[in-house]
Amino acid sequence: MRYLILFVLLASFPISAFGQAKMPQIQIVFFTPADVDAPAGVSRRLTQVADYTEAMLVKWMKVWDYSPKREQIFQRNSDGSVKILFVKSPETLASGKFPLKGGNLSRKGKLLAVQKFKIPKNLDVWWVWVYVGDPPMKYSSYLGAGSAATGGLSQVNYTNLPGEISPADKLAKPFLKELTLKGTIHEFGHALGLPHNGPLVKLDLGMPLMGATIANYRRVMKNREARGYVTEASAAILWKHPLFTGTAHRRYLIPKVEWHAIAVKNDHKKRVAHLTGRITSNIPAHSIIVYDTAPDVRTQYFQKPYVARVEKDGTFDITISEPVSVQAKGVFKIVACCENGTMTGDGKDRGLKSAHEIKYRTSRTGYQLIK
Repeated sequence: MRYLILFVLLASFPISAFGQAKMPQIQIVFFTPADVDAPAGVSRRLTQVADYTEAMLVKWMKVWDYSPKREQIFQRNSDGSVKILFVKSPETLASGKFPLKGGNLSRKGKLLAVQKFKIPKNLDVWWVWVYVGDPPMKYSSYLGAGSAATGGLSQVNYTNLPGEISPADKLAKPFLKELTLKGTIHEFGHALGLPHNGPLVKLDLGMPLMGATIANYRRVMKNREARGYVTEASAAILWKHPLFTGTAHRRYLIPKVEWHAIAVKNDHKKRVAHLTGRITSNIPAHSIIVYDTAPDVRTQYFQKPYVARVEKDGTFDITISEPVSVQAKGVFKIVACCENGTMTGDGKDRGLKSAHEIKYRTSRTGYQLIK
């Protein structure tokens, strides 16, 4: 009986014959209703999107000193174009049963692709593009979620417009804005495990990829910003993702992290604060991220992300360079980025939902932790 139990456990755990976790791949799906055909130029357009995405992510990972071992993460054909899985829904658009908004078509698109192309269940990262016709027709539901361990799933609308995309283009260039390129890469970022974060204004780098939409960013910041960037926090999360390391070693394990002696010190002269502490973990943490959330002051799309590398003895010192400047209550959400690609705060779950939370209040004297 015990051998049967062991066999069932092994069969349900995606490991190779050598006991190593399987490497994930990115699966790009082009999903249409039964009575809608893919438009001409899809391969060229999505290859340009992939080129732009790779260039943007890798550029900023290098800027923040998180250089990836793998810079090309998409599956490519021999001519350099990205591999695309074309699938059709059983429902027609004319029937009214194929939704134009709401719902989760990414799961359906993924399932149809798995069945049609006999794709093994390796916990891949799926980028599902839904096309229901040329503008003004569109599928309006964008979403994404995932992690380095579980893979990811995202869905976006394919906007068919003439034009070219260059990796040198600013993210909010009018044509790219019309294509909703920021939104499509944003959802793909969620599938890689990236949470929302806002800008650090003093850095003057533009709008963060995982922040607000272009329209909302410009409304809140009261500018016409066109530049986009990947925050240091996002770079730290991506650094050890199997897609960027080329290894899936211990991919499925959740590190058992523990936090010690967390404290805050306000530096009034420099108008910053320091969050310090120490972490212990059975899988080493390379970086600590704190998301400074003050719900009465800013939304999750503008929460401030701060990062510090972990010292050899497990200590860290995070500089909060843009502290909350008004009297408010908030929460420091603290997570560890570990060597196997997992981000965790409680050692029990993954992602920002697992964050170790410390409540605070602010006043003229700065941050005070609420015990």
